[in-house]
Amino acid sequence: MTFDWHAVVGVLSGVVQIGSVIPYIRDMLKGTTRPNIVSWSLWTLLQVIAIGAQISAGASWSLLFIVAMTFNTILVVILSATGYGYKGYSWVDWTCLFFAIAAIVLWWATRNSIFALVLAVSADLLASIPTIVKTYKEPQSETAVAWYLVTVASALGILSTTKIDIANLIYPIYFFIITGSIGSLAFFGQRFQKN
Repeated sequence: MTFDWHAVVGVLSGVVQIGSVIPYIRDMLKGTTRPNIVSWSLWTLLQVIAIGAQISAGASWSLLFIVAMTFNTILVVILSATGYGYKGYSWVDWTCLFFAIAAIVLWWATRNSIFALVLAVSADLLASIPTIVKTYKEPQSETAVAWYLVTVASALGILSTTKIDIANLIYPIYFFIITGSIGSLAFFGQRFQKN
């Protein structure tokens, strides 16, 4: 039996991803973190699509990262829906929701796995805009350490893949960039407000 370091890194990616939700939920329950339910609901839906598309395109260990992330987003959506989420919605939220749903419908019509993943990432980016705007305006409304943990889990997801192709790398690379950006907006925004 040979040692499969990809499997170990893939499992570690999933474990770090699951662990990232702990400080986030703690801060939600304290009332300091207020997730945007539009973003989190769309992220959940898009991640489910990405899981299906990645499996149909030939999944690798990087799939564990997305599965763990989907578990986390479901928890956050449930808590947000029960009163712990962001209460104000603007035209940005509704516009992003519309375009994200349009991208999902377009994928559904094509049934192409790679196209689905590219559209899912595009829709995910649109779904992220309300959270990015909220974090920029209210950096204290997000838990920077949770976002940075997701960034670490994303990097591990990238390293865990045994297939160097778009199907297995697009989501972890995208999440490395987007979660690192949101974490940095929260972290540096909070530091700036203290000074």
